[in-house]
Amino acid sequence: MRAALAKQLDWCTIQLARLNVRDAADTEGLAARAQAVLDHPDFLGGLVTAPKDLRFVTKRRFQFASPVPSPWKRNNTVHGRLYTASKPWPGKPTLVLLHGWNAQTAYRTLFPHLARRLTKRGVNVAMFELPYHSRRKPRGRQAAHNFLSGDLVHVAQAAHQAMADARALIAWLKEQGCPRIGLWGISLGAWLSGMLVCVESRVDFAVLMTPVARMDRLIAEVDFCAPIRRSLGDARVRLDSLNLATHRPKVTPNNILVVASEHDLFAPIATLEELCEAWGGPELWRPQHGHISVLMSMSVMERTIRWVARKA
Repeated sequence: MRAALAKQLDWCTIQLARLNVRDAADTEGLAARAQAVLDHPDFLGGLVTAPKDLRFVTKRRFQFASPVPSPWKRNNTVHGRLYTASKPWPGKPTLVLLHGWNAQTAYRTLFPHLARRLTKRGVNVAMFELPYHSRRKPRGRQAAHNFLSGDLVHVAQAAHQAMADARALIAWLKEQGCPRIGLWGISLGAWLSGMLVCVESRVDFAVLMTPVARMDRLIAEVDFCAPIRRSLGDARVRLDSLNLATHRPKVTPNNILVVASEHDLFAPIATLEELCEAWGGPELWRPQHGHISVLMSMSVMERTIRWVARKA
């Protein structure tokens, strides 16, 4: 019964997600342009320093200019929150939470709950809105309204910007004096966390909760990626650089946790088993959940909180 409900919830979410992904407006030479972005040496790496303009607009909320500006002004301000364990907070370990695609509700409700639980255990928690989400969503009929779209160039650039934003925040936290920095990403945020542990030496531990380890399979198989497939037509783009197993983490395997839901329709568990094998055997949990239902499991969340507190 649990498997059937978990899969049904994932299926319904996928169908609703189809409504948010637009077809590409310009498909002329799209595959070649996308390949050029994906093959650029700075696509995932490159030098990213701490933002000099990070400021707190309230006691907890901060903002800074994205180190990778997009064509949309509204999307170029990074909005975030910092939950501190105690004073002086910079001497405490810090976890960066990365939310999933269109997961504004989780950002507003689940993440503050996780932050409060972790600060009680002596761990600071930082979070920020990913590009094209919440206050970063551009306005206007011709604007890019979503992280995902049929335009693979836009998707790749959004991922590049998200990576740079996270690395800038990590650099700032390290500059403040945080001794250990970890990541906890969910879904899209877990994919970003997986990429970050492969390029960012300032990360000490990470939780990848239901990461889409095989982006090539997601684009080829999942319904809401149909606009990407239509826009590419018969053209082929090498997507290896988007697959986590293509890269190698700078973090040791015992400091990485992969949470792979048994009934996940977004991130099949076999792809995460392959990832763990490629990465040298990080800790792998297999909760009896789907991609969405695992977020509703307080037992999984509490167990993960305990894992983070130990590693921090």
